[in-house]
Amino acid sequence: MFSRQVLHSPSTWSEELSKLLFVWLSFAGSAFLFGERGHIAVDFIARKLPVSAQRVLQVIVQLLIVVFAILGMIWGGYLAASIAWNQQLTALPLTLGWVYVVIPIAGVFIALFAIIDLIEVATGKEEPYPLVDESEEPRDLDELEAQSAIDSASSAEGRN
Repeated sequence: MFSRQVLHSPSTWSEELSKLLFVWLSFAGSAFLFGERGHIAVDFIARKLPVSAQRVLQVIVQLLIVVFAILGMIWGGYLAASIAWNQQLTALPLTLGWVYVVIPIAGVFIALFAIIDLIEVATGKEEPYPLVDESEEPRDLDELEAQSAIDSASSAEGRN
């Protein structure tokens, strides 16, 4: 936008680069989020089960994730990248394969994180569905402002 509006010379490569980086950032971010166990999980019914059944269910879920990561992301991503490896991007000196190569990379990390979670849940080192403590999070703007005022007052007292 800067080059188009200010310099009156639109760049052809910036849009294509931003798309490529967006794809890479999305897949890398999803792998990171998976490693933090921050992904979306619909666990309402699973939490109603006894802990032993929760553990078995979580092991099954992690096994399914490992299978998907290996077959869908690693193998499928490898095939997609290899098919597109010789297709040149129009505005960058790269091939389309560089867009797809992030899929198997993210798949490796997701599979590793799932295996780690599987081992920790199966051995009892980690809860199958850990509770999320939302009590410390402000629910609305008034609570956020009140918490900010309390934090400011306590930090001012600490300096005196």
